[in-house]
This record gives sequence, C-alpha cells and structure tokens, in this order.
Amino acid sequence: MPYSDFIRVKRMEGELLLSQKRNRLGCTLTTRELIFQKPHTSYQVMLSDTLGILPFQLNPTGSMQRWDETGITSPFTQNYYRISASRIFIINRNGRFEREATDLLIPLSDRFIHHLQQHTDLVSIPTS
Repeated sequence: MPYSDFIRVKRMEGELLLSQKRNRLGCTLTTRELIFQKPHTSYQVMLSDTLGILPFQLNPTGSMQRWDETGITSPFTQNYYRISASRIFIINRNGRFEREATDLLIPLSDRFIHHLQQHTDLVSIPTS
C-alpha cells in the first residue's frame, strides 16, 4: 500500500454515499457517519451523535480570526460549516481518541450538503 498523509479509517460504518478529496482535504459520507480528513489527522463523526450543522463565515482568505481561544486561517474559498456533536473520534498516527461535546469547523461543498440533507434525519432550516 502506498504511503499517504491521510490516516485511513479502518472502522467505517454504513454504506458509502459520497467521497470527495480536494486540496489535501477529504470528506466521506456514509449512511451512518461523516469522516473529514486532512494530512495526518482524521475526524469521524457518527450522524447519530450530530446535534447540528450550521454555516460558519470565516474572514476573507489569508486573514486571521480568533474563535474560542484558537486562531483560524483559511486558504480555502469553500463554504465552512460548524458541526456540533455530542462526541467525535480523532484519529492520528498515535491512535483513535474520543472527544465529547465539541464543534468541528470544516469546509463542505454544496454537493456534500445536498447529500447530507437527502440521507440524514437532520432538518434543514433556511438561514437567510
């Protein structure tokens, strides 16, 4: 198996609905989970643990924003979403770790959001 900076998630649950990899970021949606991958770290969120997904506006590309004691810079132009979950799993080269009640900021395409709306029990609420 060739070397990859992406950490492979061995315990994927559910049927694969959509998988996208772009600009060193990856996102996979199954009928039971959402997996977000960046080099050396993967985040696994079970859909049953998802409390909500909200659009999140970052400052323009290259600028710095402070959010909850963490600085965020964005080289990407995609739409960002804040996923609130009662627990997530963080997978890196040291193992798989569970984190309770947390938010995750990730860039998701409109196509990905459309699949989330079609295949989950989450309710879409217009924001504008």
